[in-house]
Amino acid sequence: MAVALALAIITLTGGLFFVIGWMSLVGSLPPNSFVGIRTPYTRKSPENWLATHRAAAPILIWVGVAALAAGLAFLPFAFLGVLGDGLVLGLVIGLGLLLLVGAITSWLYGTRSARLRPG
Repeated sequence: MAVALALAIITLTGGLFFVIGWMSLVGSLPPNSFVGIRTPYTRKSPENWLATHRAAAPILIWVGVAALAAGLAFLPFAFLGVLGDGLVLGLVIGLGLLLLVGAITSWLYGTRSARLRPG
């Protein structure tokens, strides 16, 4: 049951990545101290914040959808106990790594793209 709960948390995190990515893409994620790519560069101006997050958004959306879809596909079976704990734990670790790599990649790509933009 504990690994099923961990899978639920990873699934919700995937949904959160999707929402943050979507808000970044449409420009509705305001500069804040809680969510987003918070570096000295992005905090320097609202334009830097917006450019960085718009560049990072597709990665966040893709990773969020992937984690959300995989989590939702396996979650009912995990809570019913149909899947072994080892399989669910492997899925949790795999999706956790996907989200971690996606977060780091979006941070690197978003910051780099924003710094290279003209103007």
